[in-house]
Parts: sequence; C-alpha cells; structure tokens
Amino acid sequence: MKNKKTIALALLMALSLSSCVKNGEEAQTSQNTETSQTEETKTEGKVLDENHFIDEEPRYGTKVRIGFDGDLCIAGQNMAEIEGYFKENNIDVEFVNTKSGKDALGSGQIDVMTGEFGGLLVPATKGLNYVFSTASHSGCKSLYVLDESSYQSTKDLVKENIAVTNGIGNSGHNTLLRFLVNDGIDPNEVNIKPVDPAAVIQALENGEIKGAVLDDQFAQEFLKSGKIRPIRSLTTDEDFKKEVCCVTAFNKDFVDQNPMLAELVAEQIEKGNQYVAENPEDAVTKLQAKNLASGDPDVAVDLLKKYDYNLDNKDGLDTIRAYFDDYKKLNLIDSSKSTEDYISEYWRPLGNGEVKIQERK
Repeated sequence: MKNKKTIALALLMALSLSSCVKNGEEAQTSQNTETSQTEETKTEGKVLDENHFIDEEPRYGTKVRIGFDGDLCIAGQNMAEIEGYFKENNIDVEFVNTKSGKDALGSGQIDVMTGEFGGLLVPATKGLNYVFSTASHSGCKSLYVLDESSYQSTKDLVKENIAVTNGIGNSGHNTLLRFLVNDGIDPNEVNIKPVDPAAVIQALENGEIKGAVLDDQFAQEFLKSGKIRPIRSLTTDEDFKKEVCCVTAFNKDFVDQNPMLAELVAEQIEKGNQYVAENPEDAVTKLQAKNLASGDPDVAVDLLKKYDYNLDNKDGLDTIRAYFDDYKKLNLIDSSKSTEDYISEYWRPLGNGEVKIQERK
C-alpha cells in the first residue's frame, strides 16, 4: 500500500487490562495480545504482533463490501467514497445496497456498515456476528405528537397508543422503550403499535395514535410545516444528545482476521464524518447528485447541522454502556451478564488511531 502509516505498534483502546486480554482470547486469530506501557502513551492496551503487517492480512487487496442505503444518517461513509478517501488509501470498496443490513453483516455478505445502535445491539447479543467500532454522530430519532395536541411529555401518553414505524424490536421501538424507562415509566403502561411510515401522520390526525417515534429525517417536512413537534428526542434532549446514534459496525470475523485493514477502512469513514460536519451544504449537494440523499436540500442541511459529528469513540463507549444498562433493565438482553462483559465482547474501537498500521520494511 503506497501510503501505509509508518508506526510500528498497534494499540486498541480498552476498558481495562482484563477486557483487553479477553478480546484477544475471543478473536483467536494470529494476533498476540499483551499489555504494554509505552514511553509515548503511558497507556495499557492491546498490542498487535510486531511481525503483523497489513499486506499479510487475508482480505488485503480484495474488495471491502460496505452496506448502504439512502439514509442521510450514513452520510459519512458515503462521503468517504465520494471524496475518494478509500481510493487514496488503496482500499478497493464495493457498496452493497441491502434492506437487511444487520443480517448481511452478521452473515458476512457485507464487511462493514454504518447503522443505529438502537437496532443493532440486541441482534448482536442474540448471535449475529458483528462488533461495533467507530462513533458517527448523535441524533436520529424523536417522539413526535401533533403540534395542536396538549401532550408535553411521555407521562402524558400513559395508556395511549404510540406508533413505531420500523417494526417491533427494531430501532424505533427500542428508542421508545429507552425514553420510557429513563422517564420512570413502565413500558406496559403505553400501547405500542407498529404503523407504516406512509400512514403515520394520518394516524396521528385521525386519533388512532397519539404519538409516534420517527426518524428525524422523515419528520423534518412535517415539523417544518408545523404539523408535528417533538416531546422527547435523541437529538436535542440533554440526557441523550451526547449519545452516539449511528455507529460503524464490522463483521467480527473480518476484524479478527484483518485488524489493520479494518482500522484503515474505519479511518476513512471517520474522515467522511468530519467532512459532513465541516461542509454540510456541500455534502448534501454531493450526496443528492449521487442519489444518496433525497428531499428538500435545505431541510437535509438543517438536519445535518443538528447532528453532532464531533462525537468520538469515548462517547461511543459511554453510549454502548448506557444502551446495555437500559436494555438489561428492559429485559431485552440477558441481565445476568455484566455490562462490562458485554462491552468487552462487542466494542472494538477503530478509526481514531486505536490501531497503528505497520509498514513492511
């Protein structure tokens, strides 16, 4: 690779010495895990074998398959392709349009994708073979009511019908459950109904439902026209706005076998995230020109500006911990397993220099 980095060590951020060792044991690859405290970093971490080189990894030189759709939330990885970041680093990528990204990622049909923590975490704990690596941005979803209604909080919706638009057990449903549990409300005290996105505004207007968890991208048109308003939000509420909504996830086998290549891919996606943060207007123009974003461009720009793309992997670690804690309370995952054990199994930080890519001499 023409522009490989020239650093000879590889450090993965870890919560503790024990979690670092556990990750290495579970990977069962050619990596040798040990602890070190370098003069430069004074940090304990996971160190790749000093004889490990990126061009020896099995997927080096092959196409890296990236899952995508037209959602504005995954703008970072798409901008990395548009701006040529992958090509600049001699990474050959193939974008694969998939409607079931988590299944494709878990089965190895794709190697990497950006998606929502809210919908990806539970399937991972149930056996889908992927791990989480790189913080993208905040936001994504809010709980909306009709603007003319009297509802001001989740407590006002107790015993009412609340819609989720991407099915029971997916990100919208799980987001609603987190809103409720964080507000001290038993989820059994509300009636959760799956409603097709095309029918959700009409269902609000005819009183069939009183609230709905919607993607902020979908909601913007109706929010701008004054038809709906948020009463709880991942995007703006103090207790959620510093959480990472969207995260880059890798097939676990891909990371285990190709840790340096995975780092290099994650770094380019992170560069794409920063491009979006610094150039939202230009990003929307370029994304729409490639049919990777739709709708009113001004609305899309406003939305990108609301998302915090400056969140890093420390925020990602805090977020995944909060999700695991909440999901255990909700019995969505095994509550007998410690949150720290979940983290050591599913959190593999990449993209912020956690792995140093070693050049063959």
